[in-house]
Amino acid sequence: MSFYERTKHVVRFWLLRRLPPCQQTVQVISQSMERELTLSERVLLKLHLWVCMWCQWYMEHLELMRSSLRAEGYETPDAKLELATVLSDDARERIKQSLKEPR
Repeated sequence: MSFYERTKHVVRFWLLRRLPPCQQTVQVISQSMERELTLSERVLLKLHLWVCMWCQWYMEHLELMRSSLRAEGYETPDAKLELATVLSDDARERIKQSLKEPR
């Protein structure tokens, strides 16, 4: 290994021992989707993501799921109302009847 690679490895290992564990970092990642993180939370999160590929992978997958759900429109507040207006009254009655019938 070159001097740069060894130094990078030592710094990452040193940080890994002093940063919050993955369990706490995962909570912060989830909270970052809901609210603005404080400066100290953002710095600790960035440092942890620099040394931990598993948390980095977790955050990437959360962002992918979030963007996919937004593309489908699941986060709109009126999504339930929109789905409720799609069915006609006849369709609703048929569904109710089929649910009441024993199998």
